[in-house]
Amino acid sequence: MTTPALTDARQYPIGLWAGQDTYTPGERYTLINQLRALPALYRQATESLTDEPLARSYRPGSWTVRQLVHHIADTHHWHFFRVKQTLAETEKTVGVFGNVNAWAAMAEYQTAPVHGSLLILEGIHQRWAHLCETLDEADWKRVYYHPVRQRDLSLEQALSIGVWHARHHLAHIGLALQQPAVQ
Repeated sequence: MTTPALTDARQYPIGLWAGQDTYTPGERYTLINQLRALPALYRQATESLTDEPLARSYRPGSWTVRQLVHHIADTHHWHFFRVKQTLAETEKTVGVFGNVNAWAAMAEYQTAPVHGSLLILEGIHQRWAHLCETLDEADWKRVYYHPVRQRDLSLEQALSIGVWHARHHLAHIGLALQQPAVQ
């Protein structure tokens, strides 16, 4: 994978998702443990913040720390539901989250305390990790068509994307908290 340009380094601080075609049981185990641990990292980074640091963003025009916390809680509902839908239904195309920027622009995203979203993230990740631990090899290979990415994703790739997504936005929060608010 090539290194993002300097302007992209703040947008993709951990790089673009670079999934694999297949994952070993050990790699999946590592991803599940990361999935389980990420909510605590979000809590540690954000739960004691006041309004000023919650209003910081990681680059001009980007979402604030508060918006990022709400976004990760909301979208990880969708990640979890896509896995369940893939296991429970025969339809290959799963639902999409919608216009994430419109969601982030809502007053609720800009004013709601992060505590509720931290609780959601903890619950979703706990359930998602537990569900992953119940999957067999055939389940991991099941695929769904992701209309936004315009590609098929196996459930093991979906797990990898979910972990990457949480780490990606946690890195954004870290960038935002190391600098004064960006207007």
